[in-house]
Amino acid sequence: MGNLLIKYIQPEKINDRVDPNFTFLTYGDSDNKKVHSVMKHIRPGSYVFFHTSYNKQAYITAYFIVERVLTKKENATEIACIHTHSSDDEVVILGSRQHSKILTFPLPFDKRVVDNLPSLNIDWGHVTSERQSELKTISDPTRAHRELSGAEVDWLVGECEYRG
Repeated sequence: MGNLLIKYIQPEKINDRVDPNFTFLTYGDSDNKKVHSVMKHIRPGSYVFFHTSYNKQAYITAYFIVERVLTKKENATEIACIHTHSSDDEVVILGSRQHSKILTFPLPFDKRVVDNLPSLNIDWGHVTSERQSELKTISDPTRAHRELSGAEVDWLVGECEYRG
C-alpha cells in the first residue's frame, strides 16, 4: 500500500471544475500517468495529501484516508452516481468521512516541510543561487503525483493534527 501527494489547481470561477471536492471527499483523474500512479499506489487505507498554491505560497490543504478506489471500467454505474466533477474521470478516489481531514488552517508547504519529506528529493540549489523562487522549486517537481513513505505520512499527519 502506498500514499500520494497530489497537486490541484483551485478553480478560478464558481463554475470551474472542483476536483478534489472536499465536501464530498472525492478526487478523480483521467490523465494516463496519474491514473497509473493511483492504481499502482493507492488502496483502501492509503493516505492522499492535497496541495495547491495561493498568493505565491504553496499549502497542503487536506488529506483523505482512502475508503475506495473506483474505475470507470469496473464501477461505471457507481461513478455516474457521484455528483461531483470526479464523475467525469477514469479513476475516482473516495475519502473516508470519519478519518479524512480538511485543514481549516492550511499547512504552508515550504522548505521546512519539504526537508521532512526526503522522498521528494527537491534541490534547493536554485533557491540559494536566486535562480528561482521557493514556490517554483517546490511546485515544479510536485506537479506529478509523488509517493510518500509511511514515516513521511506520520510526520505530515502530526503537522496537520491541530489545523482544523
